[in-house]
Amino acid sequence: MSASFVNQLARDWTGRLVHYAAHHNDEHRQALLDEAARYTGLHLENDLARSDFWSRAPLHQRAAVLLFLVDRGVVERTTRRGRRVYEPLAHAESWVVDQPSLRPFRGAVLELLGALRLDLQRRAHSRRV
Repeated sequence: MSASFVNQLARDWTGRLVHYAAHHNDEHRQALLDEAARYTGLHLENDLARSDFWSRAPLHQRAAVLLFLVDRGVVERTTRRGRRVYEPLAHAESWVVDQPSLRPFRGAVLELLGALRLDLQRRAHSRRV
């Protein structure tokens, strides 16, 4: 992903990721976007492949939406058992529905949240087995 894309993306962060926008080191923002892209590509690929929208969306677009949700505080970026996870908070879906600016993309964003929840369920199940 180009540095200009990453820098433009970071300018829109006004919440939990605002400190990344203030970084003077572009590598930190790039690393965050790369991490989110790997997550949406590796962990969510099968679930998102069933979606008309996400099956055609480039990986960097998936990552950008995921980081938007993290920035707005509806998805939590945490580490569990030494691995990065993205966990939608309990109010995530209702927050998306209540955002007029997301109306055209509501279905796609809700699908992304659903894929994140499925990934967490799989992780929980694999720990029990």
